[in-house]
Order: sequence, then C-alpha cells, then structure tokens
Amino acid sequence: MIVILAVDREFGIGKNNKLLFHIKKDLAHFKKLTLNNIVIMGRKTYESMNGDLPNRENLVLTRNEDLKLDDALVFNKVENLLKYLDENKNDREVFVIGGNQIVDLLLPFCDQAILTKIDSKKDADTFLHNFDEDEDFEIVDESEDFFENDTKFKYVNYRRKK
Repeated sequence: MIVILAVDREFGIGKNNKLLFHIKKDLAHFKKLTLNNIVIMGRKTYESMNGDLPNRENLVLTRNEDLKLDDALVFNKVENLLKYLDENKNDREVFVIGGNQIVDLLLPFCDQAILTKIDSKKDADTFLHNFDEDEDFEIVDESEDFFENDTKFKYVNYRRKK
C-alpha cells in the first residue's frame, strides 16, 4: 500500500474536513497515479469529496456499521479490507488517501508514501504521520521544486526500510 497526500510544513493535511490546498498540478499528479487503481479512505474523506473518485475502485474504512454506499465498498474491519485486497487487487496499486486515522490504521501495511510537501504553513486541525521522523521510512526520491500561484511544493517519495 502507498500513502498519497499533500502536507504543509508541519504535516498538516486538512481543516474542517477540507483540504488545505488546491494545487492544480498536484491534483493532476494524484489523479495520474491513482487512476485505474484502488483508493482507500475513511468516511469523512469520502464525504468531503461528495462521492467516489471516478475510474478507481473506492474502498471506505469506517466504524459506522450502518453505512451503505452505492459507489464504494464499505469495510468496518481492517482484517476484512486486507482479505478483500488479497483476493481482488490483481495488478493494481493500492493508495491510502486519508484521513489521518485511516493512514495510522493502515501504516503497518504501507511500504511507500508519496507526499506533496508544500512550503507553507496553514491553520490545520488534522495532521499526517510525520514520515521525516519515522525511523522505519527513508526518502528515496525528491522532485525539483514546483510553483503554482506563489506556492512552492515538491514531491517526496518515502519507502519503508527493509
């Protein structure tokens, strides 16, 4: 599994269940990587997007046992989600797209993280696991700096150490 998210300088990812940034180049990057693959998210992330992401298999992990969705599969237990992935992943990549609680739950099963690191600090109320401080992960690749609307950002690829 691969974590894919955009973070500010302090690993902030959201406020009031909304993204901190809307950078067109980053959204296109996210779409390119996740298209025709599997995305896993929590209920709040699903609701913040007003539904599924097109041309991807959408899986929602939630404690809400009554939640039924027409455009996504719902799981209440990590074990059931992992079993489903074992049986249905095929050659597709599996991306964990948020929120922070879902990342924390699935982190033991993730071997990579692709973060858009945005050189800015926002007033976030939700923070991602800090991969820079995680001794189990290392940076294996960093893009050049990009700019959009005076916002500087880059893509940083982390891998779990063997």
